[in-house]
Amino acid sequence: MWEDDEELSPDIEKRIGMTKTFIPKSVSRHILMAGNYYKHHHPGGISAVVQYWSRYIEDLQYYPTYKLGNVATRACWFISSYLRMALRMLTDRNIKIVHLHTAADGSFWRKVQLIRLAKRMRRKVILHVHASRFKDFYEESNRKPWILENLQRVDLLIVLSASWKEWFTNIGMSEDKIVILHNITEYPQKKGDKVPLEKGRPVRFLFLGEIGERKGVFDILGGISQHKEELNGKIKLRIGGNKHETELQKQITDNGLENIVNFEGWVSGDKKIELLNWADVFILPSHNEGLPISILEAMSYGMPVISTPVGGIPEVVNKQNGILVQPGNEEAIAQSIIHFVEHPSKIAIMGNHSQEVVKTYLPDYVMSQLKEIYEKLLLKK
Repeated sequence: MWEDDEELSPDIEKRIGMTKTFIPKSVSRHILMAGNYYKHHHPGGISAVVQYWSRYIEDLQYYPTYKLGNVATRACWFISSYLRMALRMLTDRNIKIVHLHTAADGSFWRKVQLIRLAKRMRRKVILHVHASRFKDFYEESNRKPWILENLQRVDLLIVLSASWKEWFTNIGMSEDKIVILHNITEYPQKKGDKVPLEKGRPVRFLFLGEIGERKGVFDILGGISQHKEELNGKIKLRIGGNKHETELQKQITDNGLENIVNFEGWVSGDKKIELLNWADVFILPSHNEGLPISILEAMSYGMPVISTPVGGIPEVVNKQNGILVQPGNEEAIAQSIIHFVEHPSKIAIMGNHSQEVVKTYLPDYVMSQLKEIYEKLLLKK
């Protein structure tokens, strides 16, 4: 159930109805969910998670409280959803739980208004924190008591990893209110067979994420440019993402990397599946993170990962299935790339480990756990 009239984008819609229902209407009728607009190609971790969930929750009752646009557009979306959610809770006594997806900054401020609304209407509240920079948001704020006070209003706080649970406990959240729910990734859709590396083809690297400093894409280009002669003809890197596209293209051109690097623009649907099937190694050297869905997607396709020890990444990437480097270390990134060029046989071995690790992030596990969370909270007095 959608609370607006637009249709899903084709790449999402064509999968609906082809998937198993993990959370039936007997449970979902009691849940009101809110977060980012997730239809079409709205970027961001929350949108990706809800896109996946929508395939497995029967009659999802979702209110989008944020959509990309100017200030007036964003304000209208929030006010409209706030009023419609208030009306829904006033008129539908079946609604027992309000599940809110939040990032940091303005996203958290919007969710605070909804937390207070739901508690005034005597509903239980789940706050689901996705923000990679929530720690920075909290540490840099001069309103820490206000943030903590509103966090403590919720009945349950969902976090993405054990490290995030520890952090929230350390700032004063009750441990028994915090639940770890892994980010979800879709089942891989394998298409055809890759040309074996033994045939002498270049090693294929893939980056998917926001174009900018936070995800480390410019660090990748810096590392490759320092070893351009050594890597030319031995690797191919394809980059998918949005935001600072002009700056990215300029760096590719200025560093003479056109024969090595190709920018694909924002990718989703069949194009993303094609890239995930094409690549040998995934690379995302982020400066801060929660737990990136793009890493989980790559792991499900049997790829080793080059990344950084930030957020929840070390809980899924280790020496058995990847290489972790310090954020911003261009030379370490380059050496990690060279490692796979010089030891191509490790790619399949490490990729198999990735597929084992990611099993608890696939829909069977995650959606069953979410259903259990809902059922326990519905029974709680």
